[in-house]
Amino acid sequence: MSRLALIRDSFRDTFTSPRLWLLHFFANAMLFALVSAWLLIPVANTLYLILNAALGVLLLIAVLILHAGTLNYFADRQSDADSSLGGSLRRAARHLAAVAVCLIVFYGLWLLVDKCESYSDTLPAYIRSTLPVALRRHLTLPVLDRLFAAILFAARWIFAPAVVLPLLLQSANQGFRGFTFAGISAWGRSIASIAYWFLLAVAAIAGVVAAGKVMDLTPDFKSSTFHAELLSFAARLLFAYLLAICAWLLVCSVVARRANAVRSAGLPRNSAA
Repeated sequence: MSRLALIRDSFRDTFTSPRLWLLHFFANAMLFALVSAWLLIPVANTLYLILNAALGVLLLIAVLILHAGTLNYFADRQSDADSSLGGSLRRAARHLAAVAVCLIVFYGLWLLVDKCESYSDTLPAYIRSTLPVALRRHLTLPVLDRLFAAILFAARWIFAPAVVLPLLLQSANQGFRGFTFAGISAWGRSIASIAYWFLLAVAAIAGVVAAGKVMDLTPDFKSSTFHAELLSFAARLLFAYLLAICAWLLVCSVVARRANAVRSAGLPRNSAA
């Protein structure tokens, strides 16, 4: 598959399933509301602590099934035009343990980025102090601060998802068989694509940066009314929410298309359980 074809088809697939959009629109909102309610459960005694832990696990399971099942659905569409959304979700539920392993790997990468972020106040200044005077005249400390922040953003929102998601798709589809030598080979081939990394960068910018900028917009407080501000907040929230869903579905689409391209290239593929 050519780079332009991957980009074009991934964008197209993002908008070809109204049922999937409706599922994510309502399911993610419901899960967010439940997580917000879960955070309000007190931990004053043992019973509340057990209830808090049990509900937390159930919410995590629901999130994993929803998003791993979405990856399955996009992968199924590559080989079966009549793929079932329910079947994709159920298969993800059967392989939940393998999906959880991928989540642990992703969490480890996320913690590593957080560890690097702790050096954001000192590392740029240290790097600048080691540069020749001629370079320091052009590379100011604010420039290095922004560069370091951009690297951390790319590591957190582009590199970590790009590395883990192809393995997550294999785990959601095949369970622990996705960790075999054939699965690791397929994973390596899946991420070896410039278009793949480009699309994940586009999704990260749209779903994180652009959505955040939309939420930061505010009406003119000198002339606006309470109702105008409330309407502005609701409109911005809806737009940012739809943008985030679009970005995530684009990511799922390109991950599935890269996996299909690897299978088409002749790598061994275990059948889904």
